[in-house]
Amino acid sequence: MTGAKPWRLFHRSVPAQTLIALSFNIVSLFAGGLIALFTPMFRAAPWILALFPPILTIRGDISGIFSGNLTTMLHLGLVRPQVRRNTEVYGRLVTTVFVITFIDTLAMGLISFILNLLLGTATLRQFHVFACVPPVTCIMAVALTVPITSLLAIATFRRGLDPDILVYPILASINDIIVAASFAATISLVLKAGSAPYLLGAVFLAISVFSLSMAWRNRRNEFFLKTIREGAAVVILSSLLGSVNGIFLSGLRESFLRYPGVVVLYPSLLSGLGNIGSIMGSLTTTSLALGYMRSLGDEVRSALRRIIQVEAVAALMHVVFGVVAYALVGPASRRASLPFLVGVSLLSNLSSFIVIAVFALVVASLAFRRGLNPDNVVIPTITTTSDTVATLSMLPAIAILGMFWA
Repeated sequence: MTGAKPWRLFHRSVPAQTLIALSFNIVSLFAGGLIALFTPMFRAAPWILALFPPILTIRGDISGIFSGNLTTMLHLGLVRPQVRRNTEVYGRLVTTVFVITFIDTLAMGLISFILNLLLGTATLRQFHVFACVPPVTCIMAVALTVPITSLLAIATFRRGLDPDILVYPILASINDIIVAASFAATISLVLKAGSAPYLLGAVFLAISVFSLSMAWRNRRNEFFLKTIREGAAVVILSSLLGSVNGIFLSGLRESFLRYPGVVVLYPSLLSGLGNIGSIMGSLTTTSLALGYMRSLGDEVRSALRRIIQVEAVAALMHVVFGVVAYALVGPASRRASLPFLVGVSLLSNLSSFIVIAVFALVVASLAFRRGLNPDNVVIPTITTTSDTVATLSMLPAIAILGMFWA
């Protein structure tokens, strides 16, 4: 028994659980691989790259609101660690997530369309694409990820692990695959001739009616209204930043063609940085809710060690991301370079992790002081910002390493 004790302690430590959580980001590479299948269409249909980053950003927003609230509610006893016959609060949370997904994705699609129209990368004839594709894609994904998230949170909580560390990062990686598969299916409906586009419109109409009816039924529920109201600010932020990320990504079309594997690597970079921030932010929100800390200074002092522990694991995993990305694209492309992909992944991480870790601590503290529900604000804001930071950190990494692998 004594021999097993050190392993049990390590198993429950921040580095060990961070390693478990970030290991799931390898799954995000397969999400990038699904979108890479559409690489030959990037020039003819630039809206694919324009919508991919904001849809991934929405993934972070919705997953963050749901998992953040769920893990905190488990700690506070508002949600039971069981699948069946859970509390009314849990049911309200699920309903709220579906409604806010519809609102978020519809707003994002419209904002993205306006920005791309102004920049000349979209036309008026593509309005239906920007309006319908994000809601259909994300509602399909949420319908699958809500039960997966619930099962994961309950399982980790029952085993004495910390769901604040594990749930969102693991969910984000699984969600990348689900979102990418949903996006690929929706893209196929748009690109196919015949009645496929009409099917997309019918699905969008059904989703609209379903979401509006749930919103009407819960129009007087305090938790529902508070979550929607607080999430609205994040909706605007995520829509703007996600659309900007899409514009940046559209400008990298030629780089994706020149350096095979970068588009495969992209979702894992976003998820990896978002997970670093979500781990720090989720631990902070729970500490605030339980009264373990009362000021930003207290949390910064106590969090410095956690930041170092999380980043040590994250840097190692980013090397792994580059290796796996090369393994996926290397057999099919002679132009793929292992040092280039590892370098892009690691440089992106090293130039961005401290920014998002500190940002997570500040946002959690400010949200709590202003009386907001940190779980409605912190993780969505962190993941939205981290997507932009990761995208921007990838640009100089490609430019610098491109001088050696021209």
